[in-house]
Amino acid sequence: MRKIVPITDLQRQAGQVISSLADSDEPVVITQRGRAAAVIVSAERYTQIEEDLQRLDELELLEMVKLAREAQAAGETLSHAKVKKQLGVGQKAQPKRRTVRRAR
Repeated sequence: MRKIVPITDLQRQAGQVISSLADSDEPVVITQRGRAAAVIVSAERYTQIEEDLQRLDELELLEMVKLAREAQAAGETLSHAKVKKQLGVGQKAQPKRRTVRRAR
């Protein structure tokens, strides 16, 4: 169960709240004016979260590489030139001609 602490209690009992993080792996939700404003987690838990997120990024990248290789093997890819053509990149635009009026 998550522990919810109003910010005024945190100000008065910061040491106690921080030490409670060591006893439990659960985050502490800090509220301000009755609404969640912040979450405190132990340094160990924070490190674990960062490692988990990094691993998820790696897995996502591996999946994207796998799908790209499958698409290439199935011939579902486009050449660089075709992509540029579809995007209209690299095509020279016709310069606009300006009409110059002479003063008489």
